[in-house]
Amino acid sequence: MMGFVRNLFSTFQDKREELDLSSFGDELAFKTPWGPLVLGGPNFCTQKLHKSTSPVSGYIVSFKITFSAMISSAALTLVGLGGLFTSIPSGDLELIFPSLFLVGAGAYLCWMMQKNQSVFDRSLRRLAMDGKTYNLDQVCAIQLIREHVSGARGGKYYSYELNLVCAGGERINVVDHGSLRVIREDAEVLANYLSIPVWDAIDFRIPEQAAY
Repeated sequence: MMGFVRNLFSTFQDKREELDLSSFGDELAFKTPWGPLVLGGPNFCTQKLHKSTSPVSGYIVSFKITFSAMISSAALTLVGLGGLFTSIPSGDLELIFPSLFLVGAGAYLCWMMQKNQSVFDRSLRRLAMDGKTYNLDQVCAIQLIREHVSGARGGKYYSYELNLVCAGGERINVVDHGSLRVIREDAEVLANYLSIPVWDAIDFRIPEQAAY
């Protein structure tokens, strides 16, 4: 019985190699938290990096909502509206409230993704996101980490964060979604654009003392 318990426990252990912060060659890595900055996250790609020309700055890069993300939020809203059109005339309260929830969830998802769109302008040394502006001169690295997320119906998946690491170890979350390939590709493009390194910890186990 004890052997079964040990085997079961080992199945859920994180067997990845432990992250060596000294491998990044920067003391700032030791001052930076390595736990998730944003809890949760979708299991699909919600934002993708795009390049565009600018008459002032030459060209800028920005994270924009993907087509699949727009379809997902629209689908939730439409299903909810369909339920409302069916339930309101009949007064079916058991269907009205779930339908209202779906409409609200779809609208909230769309609003959140629109709000989190970001624009990087290296000429002006400025990041614009969520109605705020950040000084890119304070950004020293891009941090990539993963989070194990439990879905609403018991499913489990990984969500990946792209965070900016500032001079004091503070972090700014830019992207949080479920596509490993896309987030790594976008991190490399953004790092080249800003001339800063990528600290990729996705394939490593975070030491407990470094998580927060």
